[in-house]
Amino acid sequence: MSDIVSDEDRDEMAIPSYLHANPLMRWMAWRRLEKIAAFVRQSARETRGGKFQRIMDFGCGTGVLLDELGRHSEAVVGVDLVLEPARFLVEQWQLARVDLMSPESARRDIGDHSLDAIVAAEVLEHIDPLDDTLEFFRSRLRPDGKLFVSVPTENALYRFGRRLAGFEGHYHESNARAIHRKIIESGFRADRLSKVPAPGPLAIYWVAEYSPS
Repeated sequence: MSDIVSDEDRDEMAIPSYLHANPLMRWMAWRRLEKIAAFVRQSARETRGGKFQRIMDFGCGTGVLLDELGRHSEAVVGVDLVLEPARFLVEQWQLARVDLMSPESARRDIGDHSLDAIVAAEVLEHIDPLDDTLEFFRSRLRPDGKLFVSVPTENALYRFGRRLAGFEGHYHESNARAIHRKIIESGFRADRLSKVPAPGPLAIYWVAEYSPS
């Protein structure tokens, strides 16, 4: 992977966490993805036909969620600034129903109210301000669409785990509580919220499901 992605992009995609020698670090990295995948799976089952028609993975990174999302949607769009890792994974896993595009292409080519769901896992904390991105989400989601988000708390336990995972520097512009508040203010309502691995000071990530209000 190091020959197709820079060290900085590697850190932003959380690659060290997924491959960490410490089993607890690996578990935590995958646990947040398992939780957001469970939210997507349950929500898809509640739709007519038991499946989304089209879902976007915004900030798809390495593409680790693309296969799972494809199990619950007829079509998947993966969006990221750096697409080489996701493209490699799509080719290796032969994910025929996945279309990859840059954020600019997504804004141009994805029509208004054409998405049943959007996943934004570990990406919104990198964006400031969020207003334009959240407006993009609202305009592309159907009125009954879903937004699935996972974001870090940035508390002391999270910062310790980040250092333990081998991340260098600081890439985050915001934290879970501020992002959650901003999403609500932008016209979404919270349907489900889970704190991983546990509520209170042990919460390292918030995983949430929203609907346009």
